[in-house]
Amino acid sequence: QNIDLSVFTDTEHAHMPFVVILLKCLDQWKICHGGEIPKNYKEKTEFKSLINAMRRKADEENFNEACQNVNKCVVSGSLPSHIKELFEDPSCDVCASSTPFWITAAAVKQFYNVRGVLPVSGVLGDMTADSQSFVALQRLYRDKAASDALAVSGYVQGFLKKFGVPSEYVSRDLINKFSKNSSLIRVLRTNPVESTQEAMRESLGTFADEPDDLSHVVLLFRACQEFIRTQGRWPGEKDDLLSVDEGKLLQLLRSIQEDVGLPSDNPVPDMFIKDFVRYGGTEVPSVAAFSGGIAAHECIKLITCQYVPVDNCFIYNGGSQLTSVYKF
Repeated sequence: QNIDLSVFTDTEHAHMPFVVILLKCLDQWKICHGGEIPKNYKEKTEFKSLINAMRRKADEENFNEACQNVNKCVVSGSLPSHIKELFEDPSCDVCASSTPFWITAAAVKQFYNVRGVLPVSGVLGDMTADSQSFVALQRLYRDKAASDALAVSGYVQGFLKKFGVPSEYVSRDLINKFSKNSSLIRVLRTNPVESTQEAMRESLGTFADEPDDLSHVVLLFRACQEFIRTQGRWPGEKDDLLSVDEGKLLQLLRSIQEDVGLPSDNPVPDMFIKDFVRYGGTEVPSVAAFSGGIAAHECIKLITCQYVPVDNCFIYNGGSQLTSVYKF
């Protein structure tokens, strides 16, 4: 509010961070719209027109950035679905035996309940700006993030004191990481293979109705594993037994479908059975390279504890170039 763009030189005007431009335009918008922000496509298009009306020159990159970030930055303060699930998780009702993760999650939940927003991350992305403006804005973000993390730490210590747990039970490093990444936190719970029958039945029960669905590949791989166990080789390894192997694989597939509890009128397309036999366990280099890259990404995620792992069954069809993730 204290920034008057009208007194800026053309150079200063073209290097004002887009965040400031959005805030100035939001102030004008709220005056004419009862304090509300732009919500739908029509209103956000009008809001972009308001931004463009503030331009002095057509090539001001910071105004382009402001328009490009309207959909990302001008949003209501509603919780992302994965954060809502985190807050509603029974483990978020903490007690003396709760882990540091869940105590910190409960503290962030309390922070949100009191303030209506999640802690600021303190991360400021690249943008068109002069050094002085960018450093000043970066300092504001960093100071606010530190203040929010301190508030979360206070809630954590309140829980620890209530439960009679030592104050060092939850490290400050965990609190800082949690606060910085609070909008990105997810909880994934995977299942062992032997306990997935019911989940598979629910997930695979409708694949025949979806032509691009890849969940039937799970059944085919299980059938191939059983084929290898009984025959000692992949189906299709012997050219003179292709049709025989197709019949044996189909029998095993029907047996697995029955074990999972899928209806008999929901078959795997014959095309996929023929393809599995035709390849005979062959590893196509391009598909192997892609699959290896995916596996490497997942290993890096687990080692560094960063980014969201695949949850929990990833399938890639090298023929159609389609990928899908299924939770069993």
